[in-house]
Amino acid sequence: MPNYELQRVTDFKDFHNVLDTIYRKDPLYVYPLRTDIEGILSEKNAAHTGDNLRLWVVKKDRKPVGRIAAFIDESRQQELTLPTGGIGFFESTEDEKVAELLFDAAETWLREKGMEAVDGPINFGERDKFWGLLTRGRYRPIYQETYNPAYYERFFENRGYVPHEQCLTMRGVVSEFPGERLGKLAARVRDRYGLYTKQIDKNNLEQGANDFAEAYNAAFNHWPYFKPLSGADILPTFQQMKPIMDPHLTCLAYNKDDRPVGLAGLIPDINCFLHGTGGILGLFGLPKFLYRLKFQKQPRNCKGIAFGIAQDHQRLGVYPLMVDAMFQSGNKHTSRTYKYVDMATIRGHNKIMVDTCRQMNTEIHRVHVAYRKGLVPGASWEAFEMMDVSGVPVGTP
Repeated sequence: MPNYELQRVTDFKDFHNVLDTIYRKDPLYVYPLRTDIEGILSEKNAAHTGDNLRLWVVKKDRKPVGRIAAFIDESRQQELTLPTGGIGFFESTEDEKVAELLFDAAETWLREKGMEAVDGPINFGERDKFWGLLTRGRYRPIYQETYNPAYYERFFENRGYVPHEQCLTMRGVVSEFPGERLGKLAARVRDRYGLYTKQIDKNNLEQGANDFAEAYNAAFNHWPYFKPLSGADILPTFQQMKPIMDPHLTCLAYNKDDRPVGLAGLIPDINCFLHGTGGILGLFGLPKFLYRLKFQKQPRNCKGIAFGIAQDHQRLGVYPLMVDAMFQSGNKHTSRTYKYVDMATIRGHNKIMVDTCRQMNTEIHRVHVAYRKGLVPGASWEAFEMMDVSGVPVGTP
């Protein structure tokens, strides 16, 4: 009989090594950067307050075969009527016993901490990365996007998790953006409303972070789960991204009073340069990555990570104004450099954003689903509205 052992994680070695067990033979998989994962699941994460995070690994005959993280975002709890924890970074071999041990550990701990429901798989912290279970569009993942085997869907649903929120990735061909139409519309917006745009200056990231935060807060303060951000919150991320940041992929919109009213941020998708590094940019991985980043000739893609417009400036053409600015930037640098653009983490219930992206000739390419499960009798909630995605290919099983 096999020997199963559930262990509380004290270091990340086995937590990372689970990925080798599950994905070693999957040609589509790209290992996430270990530094990204450790930055989220440690005291480096501002959401970690000391006793609101747990990690477990399951070993089968001493081999790591499953992992899970459970957490409570305490700042967001203040806005919830139903105390809801989270689980994420779930991985398991196709073994019901492994999944059972992991779910049992995470759910029991959250219940003991007073949680009445659990969302998963989600990120511990901001909602711009590692959010949801991949259900349609099984292709090579983009940077900081969840990828998983198809049988995970069965694991979650058999455990009583029900779909709660859709997270869409919409893809378009950059050269096929409606550039001429966008240019005419952007000119009218500038003339009529006095709006203008700026790129984020890599040599003045502090100012960019402050303006980004102001636009972000004005755009999203009416959404569920909103947590205001400051420039100080955003600056470390900007500094971390500086080596790969392409200023031509950034845009901030301002009104005639110089108030930031819109933000648009994309980054190069670095996953196409990470193969063979195992998620480690160390002594051997970093030179390989940097060489590919500079010289590799394969088509480059970019990933949209943040888009928002202040509520009092919506439907005024701010979004096409910003897209046009990025499209025209540097003598159309963007369309010459990148083949695909992936607009990530767009919520299925945000119809305005979905329709706006479609106007930019993008369509749904991948679908992730965040599930919810009640942890106590009588727990109830209303799920977000879901889009019909039956026409999106499921992809490789």
